[in-house]
Amino acid sequence: MAYRSVAYGEERWRLLRELRSKALRLMEPLVQHGFRPIVYGSIARGDVRPGSDIDIFIPYPVASTILELHLKEQPARRLLVQATPSYIPKAYLVIDEATSVSFPLAKMRGEELEFYRLAGQVGYEELRRDVRVPGMSKELVLIVPTREGHMEIPVERNLEEAAKILGVNPTTLRNRVRVLKRRREVGRTGVYREVEIPPDKTVEEVFQELVARDPALRRRLKTIGE
Repeated sequence: MAYRSVAYGEERWRLLRELRSKALRLMEPLVQHGFRPIVYGSIARGDVRPGSDIDIFIPYPVASTILELHLKEQPARRLLVQATPSYIPKAYLVIDEATSVSFPLAKMRGEELEFYRLAGQVGYEELRRDVRVPGMSKELVLIVPTREGHMEIPVERNLEEAAKILGVNPTTLRNRVRVLKRRREVGRTGVYREVEIPPDKTVEEVFQELVARDPALRRRLKTIGE
C-alpha cells in the first residue's frame, strides 16, 4: 500500500489533549446518566488541527429535554438537520461554533450508523484511556494512528485494504467515497434540510410538525423496522 507517515510535534499533541479533555468533560455527565455517547472524526483518529470540531453523537433516539438537562454547558443553538431526503433527521445541540452534541430523531439504518465508524469513533471509556482509532478524513485519506502520529493511506487506491482496517463493508466505503467525491466536484458541502429550533419548542415538536407536512419523510419513517 502507498502511504505517508506523519509525526506530530508537541503543539499538535497539546491540541489533541485539550480537545479530548473538553470532549470528556461534556461526555462524563451524559455517561453518568445512562447515555452512550461517542466522539467521531479527527478527535477519535488523532489528526486534529486548529479549528477541529468536537462532534459528540448519541447513536439512538433520546428525549432532547432530558439530554439538555444533563449537559454540562447549555446549547447556544438547537438545530434539526437532515443530510439527504433518505436519511433520518438528527438534532444538533450546538454548544459553540466548534462543539455539538447530536442524536437521531428515529432509529437509523445500519449504513447510516456505519458513517461514524468510517470517520473513526470512540466511546467515553476509550477516550478516557487515550485510545485512537483508524478513520477516513473528508479528503478520502485513511488515517491510521501510530506512536509518532499517524499513517496516511489514499482510500481510493487501497479500498479493499482500507475497508478491512476500518472493519466495514467495502461497498459501504465505496459508496461513501463516491458521495464525498461528488460533493467536491459540484462544490456542495451543505445538507438537504436545516431547521432552527425556536426557544418555545422542543426538538421533537418541530420534528413532528415536519413529519406532518412531508410525505417523503413519513415514508422513510414507515420503513423503520421493516
